[in-house]
Amino acid sequence: MATLLGGIGTAFADRNFRIYSVGAIVSWLSFFVQDVALAWVTWDLTHSTTWLALIAALEIVPNVLILPFGGVLADRFDRVRIVVITHMLALLQAAALAFLAYEGRLTIGALALLTFAHGVIHGFSVPGLFGMLPRFVARACLAPAIAVNGAYMQLALFAGPALAGWMMLRYGAAAAFATNVLGYAVYLGSVSLLRSPADFRPPVPTGKSVLGDLVDGLRYVGTHHGIRALLVLMLVGDGLAAALYEMLPAYADKILGMGVDGMSTLMAAAGLGATAAALWLAHGGVDRASSGRVLWAFLALVLAIAALMLTGSLFVAIALMLLFGFAGQIRRTGTVALLQISIDDSQRGRVMSTQFLLQRAAAGIGTVAIGAAAEHGGLRAPMLIGAALALAAWICTFRNRDRIAAAFRG
Repeated sequence: MATLLGGIGTAFADRNFRIYSVGAIVSWLSFFVQDVALAWVTWDLTHSTTWLALIAALEIVPNVLILPFGGVLADRFDRVRIVVITHMLALLQAAALAFLAYEGRLTIGALALLTFAHGVIHGFSVPGLFGMLPRFVARACLAPAIAVNGAYMQLALFAGPALAGWMMLRYGAAAAFATNVLGYAVYLGSVSLLRSPADFRPPVPTGKSVLGDLVDGLRYVGTHHGIRALLVLMLVGDGLAAALYEMLPAYADKILGMGVDGMSTLMAAAGLGATAAALWLAHGGVDRASSGRVLWAFLALVLAIAALMLTGSLFVAIALMLLFGFAGQIRRTGTVALLQISIDDSQRGRVMSTQFLLQRAAAGIGTVAIGAAAEHGGLRAPMLIGAALALAAWICTFRNRDRIAAAFRG
């Protein structure tokens, strides 16, 4: 059985990972229920692609501003304590959304304010979250555990939109937001049961200033050719992929002629494809998290997005979203796994916060630019232009593929 399960069996052999999995699954599922509800409520209140882009940006901007300092804090202090405090605050934010929606007082202004607060909270939580598995999971199990954890996220991306659509149609947005309150509570409960390995050593402060630690982290990223190349490619890919994801309400409505059920179906298809990819990566373990696979997955992602803009058929769109999810997950999880197993733990908070910062910055820029352009000229042309630019970036990076692979082997 262990041979059949491959890396997945290796990951679940670790006690801490089994416990962590309970909180992660429930938390990811409830997070995407709230995410879909947030996007649809924004569209329902405004019917504006500009507002869809602005709400997305209001969460991304504080991430971009705070993440570098959050990474420094994660390398100086107890990452678990940071995660617990920030998730308690996120629970309160979700409760506020649920209360306002239940009372019928959730305006676009309140939605914008609470979205901004969510971005601030997770600007501090994300660097700590990246340190959870390396702290509690044995190094031999780490790569497949990262991939399995990615599968949880993608399973939620598949099931979350379907659950969100069902809940909103029958019980309203308040129930969807309340689900995330429960999700944070379950996650905090699972974290309280984790036990640090006997050989764990907490981060040791360098004695430098916050700015000095920040500069050291950037220098560490800049001197590793493989990390630097994948982060640049991620910057381009996430700008395009995030724009597509955030514009799905408009795509489902304007191009496919469908409502929240169409949007939920497309999101679920992407989640199904991504879940399959994450499980495939997890089964193969660290050997499948290669820079070459990340590069080919990036190309497939770009081609899927371009083809999606050229079809008005729901069935073709579902097939393309499956490919979008599969390729996107290999690209994203492969990049994260390569980074997590390649970096020094003393630099983990700063390097991974840099990765997430670039990801969020790219998502914000891409979403705002394409959303604003689509407001008057339609969604197809801006997305196709973005796909062409991403293809050019892939060609430039692909030419250096051997040097990138050698950097990670070293």
